[in-house]
Amino acid sequence: MKHSFHHVARGALAASALGLALGACTLTPTGSENTYAGGGGKLELERIEGNQLLAANLKILNPVTKMQDGHQMVQFELKNTTSSTLRFAWAVDWYDADGFVVNANDRAFEPIALGGMASKAITIVAPKAGDKMQWKLHLTSPNEIH
Repeated sequence: MKHSFHHVARGALAASALGLALGACTLTPTGSENTYAGGGGKLELERIEGNQLLAANLKILNPVTKMQDGHQMVQFELKNTTSSTLRFAWAVDWYDADGFVVNANDRAFEPIALGGMASKAITIVAPKAGDKMQWKLHLTSPNEIH
């Protein structure tokens, strides 16, 4: 069976159009990760935003902290500000009062697909007791997990 150039080109064009249509409903920011640090009595989050697209499309809202059984608990909301699904991954590192990582072997990125204009509450708990614990939230695209 012989295919003409036009038949093959039409098939490739159709496949490309389908890929664009499917991709239009999902944002997957790529590039460096963003980090947001808090705790240790800080009133505002320290922000390092290497992935500008992710920083523009994903907001951290309503961070609150409390102590429970001697451990610091933090809750915040991740809000997708676009109408498209946003794919990203997150992980948290915890540091003691001296700045040493206390969960070095426990860090695991969790991938998330957050629908358009949706939000998700995240609760993190310090792995060690103490009110001077600090945390750092890492956000990145799911295909660049470190």
